[in-house]
Amino acid sequence: MTPHERAEPVHRRRGAFWLPGDVQVTGTAPWQLGPAWVQWEAPAELTGRPPMIFVHGGGGQSTDWMGTTGASVGWAELAVRHGFPAYLLDRPGHGRSPWDPARMGAKTPFPDYAGLEALLVPREGQRASAHTAWPWPREVGTPHVDAQAASSSGMLLDTPLSQELDARRLVDLLQLTGPAVVVVHSAGGPAGWLAADRRPDLVRCVVAVEPLGPPYRDMGPRGVLTEGPTAVPLHWEESASGRRLTNLAQVPACVVSAEASGRAEDDRETIAFLRDGGVSVDHVDLAEHGITGNGHGLTLEVNNAEIFTLVVDWVSVHAELSTRTVSRT
Repeated sequence: MTPHERAEPVHRRRGAFWLPGDVQVTGTAPWQLGPAWVQWEAPAELTGRPPMIFVHGGGGQSTDWMGTTGASVGWAELAVRHGFPAYLLDRPGHGRSPWDPARMGAKTPFPDYAGLEALLVPREGQRASAHTAWPWPREVGTPHVDAQAASSSGMLLDTPLSQELDARRLVDLLQLTGPAVVVVHSAGGPAGWLAADRRPDLVRCVVAVEPLGPPYRDMGPRGVLTEGPTAVPLHWEESASGRRLTNLAQVPACVVSAEASGRAEDDRETIAFLRDGGVSVDHVDLAEHGITGNGHGLTLEVNNAEIFTLVVDWVSVHAELSTRTVSRT
């Protein structure tokens, strides 16, 4: 079987749909701000496991969860094999969700190979030598690197608008699926925190894979995370014990950190911030579980199935899998 072939699974349900954007009116002409595309796949029979919603990172798209770059099977397929209906959201302005520059503003430049190297596939130095879970070649013109570069695009420069639209569409999706496990990666992380903050009743738990951080990060042209882990306000409440993220504190979360990405310390700062606000957050440090050699794109790498099994074990404890209503797909 070649790297581009897939064994077609049998007995599946699948589909796709649009989440309409927010209707705006200019003069007398209505239009939509930030619609989003969703595709889904589920086991043929209900398993009692809740939906699992996947939100990709910055400059990526939902195909990142499909194993289109490195590992032959992505987390979306692995989720279905574990009995979870899997929903893939293209964040507004990314992938198949339209980018309207006149209304959503400019984007950062599309990443070149140097940008890809800096983020996901370093070729030299200590990170590269530690990054053993990317066993494929790293040079321009090799299949895995070329595929990742082909799938990448820029990020909206208006970070508060981008995160607000991400959160709105994620909440819209949760209202359709019912209570779900939300899995986010990198710049998709704020969407998970914001959706859990706005609708804690619809989020079973949040799995944040190396989420955007650390708190209050200055991202240059893309602005600052003014609210800590987000650039959009979260709900805080004052109490005798101090400030508390009242809504977000209702939702268990875990942060997944890779050994060779260089982001573990950022993740620790994010975890400390959330815990100070009363949120129950576990740190799933892969190296501490004997899973080594991963970079920031860990969901795309050769041992991604091993990592996903670890995530499922955590979700099985924290999402009360057997006691809640499953997806209505």
